[in-house]
Amino acid sequence: MGLWMIRRLAVLVVLLSLAPWLQADPVWEISKDGKRIRLGATVHFLRPADLPPPSAMQQAYDQAQQVYLESNLAESASPAFSRRLTQMMMQPAGRTLKEDLSDPVWRQLQDYAAQANFPLATYQSFKPAMVSMAMTVHELGRQGFGRGVDEYYFTRANQHGKAMGFLESSDTLLSFMAQLNEENSDALIESSLEGIEHMDGMMEEAVNAWRKGDMDGLYTLLGADEMEAEYPSIYRNLIIERNRQWFPKIQQAMAADTPNLVLVGALHLGGPDSLQVMFEEAGYQVVPFNAGSE
Repeated sequence: MGLWMIRRLAVLVVLLSLAPWLQADPVWEISKDGKRIRLGATVHFLRPADLPPPSAMQQAYDQAQQVYLESNLAESASPAFSRRLTQMMMQPAGRTLKEDLSDPVWRQLQDYAAQANFPLATYQSFKPAMVSMAMTVHELGRQGFGRGVDEYYFTRANQHGKAMGFLESSDTLLSFMAQLNEENSDALIESSLEGIEHMDGMMEEAVNAWRKGDMDGLYTLLGADEMEAEYPSIYRNLIIERNRQWFPKIQQAMAADTPNLVLVGALHLGGPDSLQVMFEEAGYQVVPFNAGSE
């Protein structure tokens, strides 16, 4: 959940413009030298009505011997992970959240808490980064969003006894979240409040774009281009560096016979720094994978 919350930092709502004939299901087949793999885009929060995922993703899952996710969801849901996250996000002894914010931003935060029934008092001992993430999750819950694609397939793979792999550890996830503490406190809260203000319509568009495989439209809709401009260090660490770390792991997961399935957040498959671009530049064939193609 934390990864998606970080992605919401710089949300700006814009119109989607990708031509319909360029859209497909959110799964691609990547191949080279007789080996291939399916690469699918995930959305970390969905409504129950948004599931199951598109048929191409379902078929790619059914045909895969091994499923790879960004991280082990069992680890990130463990009490140990929660304790480490809490410790990392706590204020120094004697300091409060209010002291990290300017008076105008503090008043905006209070106004939101009163309007949305957000338990602001609970977070007085936390840093703004934690409050930013908590507000986003709170608002998503108010709008009926719960488990997303990652959790859906994590559960199914465990039920079906499929082998699973993970592209990064919970330690890596925590390190990315810790970097939020280095960002401007006012900017984090203001950006979150702006995203929340537009979240209802934006999430509807985001889910539609995801189901159509419109990764570049989704990349823009979720504000990744704005994130790059306004929070370059977050963008570099969240998108570019992780894609570079994942790239060789995905190469190693390629199989000659039964293609495995790798599922990553949609922002890693859109824009100029995407995994798709990286594979194309390395000489791989990248084509949409459609249900019934095999």
